[in-house]
Amino acid sequence: MNITSGADIIAVIILIALAIAIIVYLLHWLYRRSSKEIAFVRTGMGGERVVISGGAFVLPIIHNITSVGMKTLCIEVQRNGNKSFITKNRMRAEVTAEFYVRVAPTNEAVSIAAQTLGNRTLEPDHLKELVQGRFVDGLGVVAAKMSLDEIQENRSEYIKKVATHVEEAIKHTGLELETVSLTSLNQAPVSVFDPSNTFDAEGLTQITEFTQSRKKKRNDIEKDTEVSIRNKNLQSIKQTLEIEKEEEFSKYQQKREIEQQRAIENTETIKTKADKEKESELAEIASEKDIEIARISKKDFVEMEKSLQETKLIQEIEKRRKEQNEFRQQTSIEIKQKDIDTEKTILELERDVEFSRLEKQRSVDIKLAEEKAQTAKEEARKRYESEEAYIMAEEQIKNAKTAQQKNVDAFKIAAEQETRVLDIEKAKRIEIEEKQKQMEVLEKSKAVLKTKMEEETARAKAVEAEEKVNTIRDVEQAEKDKALGVIEASKNAEREKLASMAAKIRYEIEAAGKKALNEAENARSDASRRSALRQKLAEKIEGIIREWVRPMQNIDSIKVVDVNGLPGFSQGGGAEGSDNPDNPSATTGGYSKKGSLADNVVNSALRYRAQQPFLDSLLKEIGMSPGEASNIRNILGDYDDPKKDKHMRFDDDVKKNPKKK
Repeated sequence: MNITSGADIIAVIILIALAIAIIVYLLHWLYRRSSKEIAFVRTGMGGERVVISGGAFVLPIIHNITSVGMKTLCIEVQRNGNKSFITKNRMRAEVTAEFYVRVAPTNEAVSIAAQTLGNRTLEPDHLKELVQGRFVDGLGVVAAKMSLDEIQENRSEYIKKVATHVEEAIKHTGLELETVSLTSLNQAPVSVFDPSNTFDAEGLTQITEFTQSRKKKRNDIEKDTEVSIRNKNLQSIKQTLEIEKEEEFSKYQQKREIEQQRAIENTETIKTKADKEKESELAEIASEKDIEIARISKKDFVEMEKSLQETKLIQEIEKRRKEQNEFRQQTSIEIKQKDIDTEKTILELERDVEFSRLEKQRSVDIKLAEEKAQTAKEEARKRYESEEAYIMAEEQIKNAKTAQQKNVDAFKIAAEQETRVLDIEKAKRIEIEEKQKQMEVLEKSKAVLKTKMEEETARAKAVEAEEKVNTIRDVEQAEKDKALGVIEASKNAEREKLASMAAKIRYEIEAAGKKALNEAENARSDASRRSALRQKLAEKIEGIIREWVRPMQNIDSIKVVDVNGLPGFSQGGGAEGSDNPDNPSATTGGYSKKGSLADNVVNSALRYRAQQPFLDSLLKEIGMSPGEASNIRNILGDYDDPKKDKHMRFDDDVKKNPKKK
């Protein structure tokens, strides 16, 4: 019995242990516990049960559980480039924000999260895919109501509005928003803006206006600073000149005071010397007087009267001498006083002259300083205008170059691509058509072709770079030539203006002189004109005679022709020139003195016609035309009757040229 009882006890113990083990195993297998990070929702028999802190039995087939993560998750949202937000002022904002969310620790929230999110609460990446759109919508909605500057200046307000919007959007999923962090905020690059988009076009316009205005303002500040520095330098120079001027004034003042003190001392010295000379002369006169009195007392009483008279005379002489000495001393003192006054006057005049010179110098220095300041200001303004124009021109040239370069690059790239495609297709056709034996040769050819293409590309780039450099150099040279042309044109215009003014003045003077001469000529009488012409002929008569006898220089020999015996000349040698009145046939000069006037005229005409060939030949030999001798009166004019002389008809010239009046 005891043995049986012991075995039963052991069996009972074993059964109890086995039951405990089974119970423990079942508890471990069927009982599910929640943790601080994970809660679960049991569904099935018995309905829904939310377990946040604790546990519950989960029977297979009967129950189903859904785990819900309770820890905080960080979901980062980045919107850059084309996905950036458009703000109220049509700017693009690149935003990076972090949203910290979790499931609310309530049965209702856990149940909703298990229903809407499922196991995504345990996987942040999957949860991000589900809720990221709501976060992006919240950021975009609030950004559309604020400008970029307002977002930057009021980040906390922006975050609060985003959090409010996001909380409304995610509360139906069982999530709650702990906080939002705006980790990055910046304006999108200009390259992101699409000019064909209305929003981007407006924002791009604002960016361009703002950047250009800031650039201009920065340039204005730099130039104003430069002008301020120069003005400060000018003020310092003025102060330095003012100090130097005061120093010079002090030197001249000190020098003038020294001269005045020296003149005063010289005056005192001269006065003292004059007083001493006067005292010495008075003492000398007194001693001479005492000597004379002693000499008089030594004389006899008899001569007393005479001595008295002589004494009176001496006294009179001494009195006159004393008066002369006093007059001489007074004259000397007055002369010295006049010299002193003259020196004072000269010193005062020199002082006034020096003061006037210093005042003039001061006014000249002030005027020069003002002119320099005005010149510096004008140069600064011109430099600012030229630099502003240069900056604008440089920007325009740069933009034009950039656009042109882009077009050229695009064209080159397209051409190179087409060329490369054609080359590749050609190489493929050649490669297919050729035999297998030429594969190695083709490979080598392709390598050589590739090298050549690289060389051509490098050469094209070098040529392009050289063209850019040449273009820039040509543009700079054109700008320089343009500036030099403008300067040269202004100089030429100024030179032509001065030349035209000088010519105008010269022509006016000449016209006035000609007008005065014509008026004076018109006012002259005929007699005055004839007298003036005769005077001019008298002045030129020497040259006229010299030119008239110039043909005689051609005479190399003289021929004497005896015409005696020719018709019209006397044949009697003894009858010619005879003074015998009884000879009725006597003739003189080939005609009879006793004949009538008609006979003499006829004989003279016959002689002229007979002698004309000889005279003409003689005139030709001396270089004169036979008709020139008869034209002398036409050349010199008819002075007896000026109305018949065409050279003296001044009225006809006046009528032909009325402008001379």
